Amino acid sequence: MVAKQKVLISAMRHEAKGILSVEMVSAQADDLIPFSAGGHIDVFLRDGLVRQYSLMNDPKDSNRYQFAVLLENEGRGGSAFVHQSLRVGDVIEVSHPRNNFEVVDGATSHVFVAGGIGITPFISMAHHCRHNAIPMKLYYCARAPETTAFVDHLTPLFGENMLVHYDGGDPSKSINLTELVASEANAQLYCCGPRGLMTALAEVVDLQGGSLITEDFNPVGAKTDDEASKDGDFTVELLRSGLTVDVGEGQTIIEALKAVNIDVETSCEAGVCGTCVVDYLEGEPVHNDVVLMPDEQETSVALCVAGCKSKKLVLDL
Repeated sequence: MVAKQKVLISAMRHEAKGILSVEMVSAQADDLIPFSAGGHIDVFLRDGLVRQYSLMNDPKDSNRYQFAVLLENEGRGGSAFVHQSLRVGDVIEVSHPRNNFEVVDGATSHVFVAGGIGITPFISMAHHCRHNAIPMKLYYCARAPETTAFVDHLTPLFGENMLVHYDGGDPSKSINLTELVASEANAQLYCCGPRGLMTALAEVVDLQGGSLITEDFNPVGAKTDDEASKDGDFTVELLRSGLTVDVGEGQTIIEALKAVNIDVETSCEAGVCGTCVVDYLEGEPVHNDVVLMPDEQETSVALCVAGCKSKKLVLDL
């Protein structure tokens, strides 16, 4: 299960139109669990509502976490709760930091391509590069100045190596990704932002060559509800409780457990966040997540998207 720590909301600030930053300190008056540049946490909001947010402060700041949230009117409720209900002084739980978007060791230069709120992981990555004298450059894509957060903070970090591109919401005025990739041919590319931006950049990199890493909590390639692994027709045995649950055809493990009132924390339900990862002791799971590394898949499984080749899967639950 996900390891947690209690935090106190110490500050909240409106950074741009629709963007709210949240700062947290330990509720136990000690240092928070350290994080690395590009890392994120699960934030446990209310009634099983869990969301992932990139940590954007300097990783050397051991006494605080900071993230930012864009209010999404068509979202699933997480951003609305943060904007409308979370308050300074509240105590909530967050996970220990994880990182699926690390700065690549050995790269001679790093080029960050951000779209909107996707800027957040690049702030901590910029601090890391600055501390280690690693060359870096930022392309920051946004609709308009009023929706563009953290420019004042980013400018001293990047200096002249920062380009802010406004498109006014018009796709025909989007940044020229073909020219971008061609001009940064020898750099390690990173992208975080809207799905369209990441997909388009990936297509250009595929054509022109290069190395690209993306961060997306519901990424291209993640399975939708209809596509998620629903192999079914196997049994899940819960080691600690001794219960046995049948996973029928067309069901995910999470769905089968919830059907018999066994609660497992979930968030993305697409195999990208790690909230539902548990250890298994027996069986041959089918791993459809993008969170676990190959060595981790030998002992752990993401229940929201996993199938099973064997007839029985024994979980440490």
